[in-house]
Amino acid sequence: MHLRGNSLRLRKSGRRSSPQRVLLFLGLIIGGLFLINLREQGKVQPLFIPTATATRTSRSWAEEGEAQFSAGKLKEAIAAYGKATEVETKNIDYWVALARIQVYAQQYPEALESAGTALLVAPNSAKAKAIYAWALDWNGKLDEAQAAAVQAIALDSNYAPAHAYYSEILNDAQKWQQGANEAELALSLDPTALDAHRAMGYAAESIGNYEGAIENYKNALAINPNLITLYISIGKNYRAIGDAEKAIFYFSKANALDPDNLEPYLAISRTYYQTDEFGTAAQYLQSALERSPADPDIHGRLGLIYFHAKNYEGAEPELVLAVFGGTTEEGVQVTGLELKESSREYYYTLGNLWAANYKCGPNDAPALLNQVLAQFPDNPAVIASYEESMTICRNFLTPTPEVQITATPAP
Repeated sequence: MHLRGNSLRLRKSGRRSSPQRVLLFLGLIIGGLFLINLREQGKVQPLFIPTATATRTSRSWAEEGEAQFSAGKLKEAIAAYGKATEVETKNIDYWVALARIQVYAQQYPEALESAGTALLVAPNSAKAKAIYAWALDWNGKLDEAQAAAVQAIALDSNYAPAHAYYSEILNDAQKWQQGANEAELALSLDPTALDAHRAMGYAAESIGNYEGAIENYKNALAINPNLITLYISIGKNYRAIGDAEKAIFYFSKANALDPDNLEPYLAISRTYYQTDEFGTAAQYLQSALERSPADPDIHGRLGLIYFHAKNYEGAEPELVLAVFGGTTEEGVQVTGLELKESSREYYYTLGNLWAANYKCGPNDAPALLNQVLAQFPDNPAVIASYEESMTICRNFLTPTPEVQITATPAP
């Protein structure tokens, strides 16, 4: 459509801009510019930003960590104290508490790392030196542990945990009287200290005073009734005095506290094994294997039980897994154990089994038994198994001479 002259009519507005409106608009513009300036200076927050979530304090995390430790939940306690150290990285108390709980949770390399951090934060702290000494001991560094413990006590001779940890270190170094003295000193400095009562128990246990050890471990248990390690220690000492029933009772208590912890299963199995209840002993090891099927030590223990129960067919594959490693029937890969004191029985028992089955080739029983004897030449059990099995193999490999029958001539 084309627009022509008369067809297009423009309407004029009859309203004029008032001075008040102009002033209002000018005020809004000036106010907006003022707010923008304040925002750029950081004095005003932009609109419609969500409210920030409150951050937990390090103290809050530490309180949770202590509560979880008291409840026997060591993994949760470690996680909480880990958060506390993240929020407040220079707080030595948090690092010391974290390392201590990591020792109780058998996380020894991690405990040493946390204790080392505490020492970096406060090089002249008795707390840091003491926990570092204890972590060193649990990581097998006995000489360094002794030196660190002495330094901790020199920094603060009234710090009870330093004496408690030093007591344990001394007992590990077979300095039993000195170890007992340090435990008594720790207890006199702080009768409420769990670690002091535990040190007294360990000092008694180290010299074969099993009844005294049980009493002191129970005192520690009264302070924290949810620590698995205390139930295990009490059970082991009852087993040492031949009270299998009470030993199993305390091991079972530990098992109830944490059904996924392997140590109670192994302790109960060993107790039944020592009382020749091989079937029950094997059942507890099988429960442990369900939770840790790649553990070569558990396979070795199960192999020993089968061997002594005369189930040689079941014993051999388990002992092979422990010594050489391999793949289980379920497809789990197992790495064999290095030959050392804790595994030598698996090695020579497998050698005995092979010899009994006349596996006497160059890479069979003789090779395995010679390896064990070379590393443990003075061990009576190793010597006895070597001599017995090698006798079998020598008789098997040496052909019996044919008897020549000759006729006696008649007179």
